[in-house]
Amino acid sequence: MSKPGKLRPFETTIEKLVYGGEGLGRHDGKVVFVPFAVPGDRLLVRPVEEKKTFVRAEIVRILKPAAARVAPACALFEKCGGCQWQQVKYRNQVEAKRLILEEIFHHRFPQTRRIPIKMIPCPQPLAYRSRARVQLRGSGAKASVGFFRPGSHAIQDVESCPLFRPALNEALTSLRQFKLKVDTDSRPQEMDLACSQEENTFATARVGLSETGGMPLFGSGTTREPVLRRKVGEFVYSVNASVFFQANDSMVSELVRLVEDWAGKGDGAALDLFAGVGLFSLPLARRYQQAVAVENSSAAARLCAANASAAGIRNLQVACADVSTWMQGIESPEFDTVLLDPPRAGAGVEVMERIREWAPRTIIYVSCDPQTLVRDISKIAATDYRIDLVTGLDLFPQTYHFETVVRLLRN
Repeated sequence: MSKPGKLRPFETTIEKLVYGGEGLGRHDGKVVFVPFAVPGDRLLVRPVEEKKTFVRAEIVRILKPAAARVAPACALFEKCGGCQWQQVKYRNQVEAKRLILEEIFHHRFPQTRRIPIKMIPCPQPLAYRSRARVQLRGSGAKASVGFFRPGSHAIQDVESCPLFRPALNEALTSLRQFKLKVDTDSRPQEMDLACSQEENTFATARVGLSETGGMPLFGSGTTREPVLRRKVGEFVYSVNASVFFQANDSMVSELVRLVEDWAGKGDGAALDLFAGVGLFSLPLARRYQQAVAVENSSAAARLCAANASAAGIRNLQVACADVSTWMQGIESPEFDTVLLDPPRAGAGVEVMERIREWAPRTIIYVSCDPQTLVRDISKIAATDYRIDLVTGLDLFPQTYHFETVVRLLRN
């Protein structure tokens, strides 16, 4: 095996984009992964890592650009690790994600080859984000506020982001001024930013502080933790910067509509696991006789209950608990539909096994990571459930990430 320093540059043509953001080419019998490439590019690349079956390389020169290559919208592209695909025409980004999702499901679940798998594009591929987590380093004139550089824990200072909603860029500007002029704490920190463009307000919260000590630095001019209000469909949700809420303003309503359509209606009960502030819990409660929402974060669970009360919903029970622990304590549940929207790490074996034992008629899994998604549903698919519908939604334009919704029906 050759060391990277001894490897000579070579030419390759990029065939496709892969999950993780890199372009895939081939050379001398090996797969070649190249960041910031575009399918159709003819490139001169320099190897930076070589293994038995693949090479990782960086672009030395674009010999012939692909037709889908465009100028990035951000001057910091390739320096900031937030985006991977700004150099790709948006419609080609969407098709690349669809092909990735299709390949993952067809490989892991051959029975899905009969199911059309589509990727719903975002109507606004820039200025769509209403939430973000930023990195803080240093203080005063030496302060940096921004994001990790690609493959690094070094911070790229970012004054504004083209993916941010205007109010979120205001939050970023205010945070920067605070670090430059007020804050003397130079320890590494993370900060969650959130905004409500409807109200033109924003809020921030330090990551890692307890909820009692986690007061945000800024907000709407009050000393209390500011609450942002977000309208999605028929509901208005109260959220804050410290709890999870979908970040794409222009796609969240589409996501909720899709889940509602797939969940159907019934006289029985629905269960929403990893419920957050109730984004799906409230619509489910309107469509079923009873609904239960389970959420580990006490702040999010409180907001979920408050959102239900404000909407006049009385048939939703909110449980603040670890999902797996809560499920272990439930005897003989009778849920017609179980919906789960876990964090990127997925639901895990214990949760999926308990769902299989409960045998609901319908399972709807919402995921931001297709790899943990297929790992989880492989525990129940084929023998107990069949995959009925699979749809991707591009909630993260300019990046390789996307959201996936899968419906499973009991055999």
